Amino acid sequence: MSRMTKKELAVGMHEKGLRVEAIAELLQTDPSYVANALIEHGCTPEYVDLYTSTGPQNRYASRLAGVLRFKNVELARESVARIEAIYQEFLAVRDRRGMHQCEVLALTGKNRAEGIGKWQEAQVFADWLAGKLLTVPALGAQQMRLPELIGEDELPLAA
Repeated sequence: MSRMTKKELAVGMHEKGLRVEAIAELLQTDPSYVANALIEHGCTPEYVDLYTSTGPQNRYASRLAGVLRFKNVELARESVARIEAIYQEFLAVRDRRGMHQCEVLALTGKNRAEGIGKWQEAQVFADWLAGKLLTVPALGAQQMRLPELIGEDELPLAA
């Protein structure tokens, strides 16, 4: 009899009704690992965190799927270029929800890269996101930088 992998055990436990957190505790592993094992097997677990992707959650998800890459700085830059191109498409049609989803994706890339110690890659996403946060798109009118809207002397200082 061959030995079962941790992923196979997780799937079996889930099929018997155990929840992700309980499986993770029993297998002495991270809930994200269990959830991703279930997702790979075709299940949709009732568990979501920064390190899981359970498939399209809104109408923008399929457009943004596969964009995040941060194996190295070059791939992170390519990801940000793709995010920017999609962001500009949404801006052109005044789709604020789509623009927001691009910002959320960049934040996710930053956080995931940080979570595995890829600091330079995380900074690529952070720089793009910071640029978006300092600019208010007027959707048809002239874009303004945040300091121009509230006054340079009123900007909060980073702690």
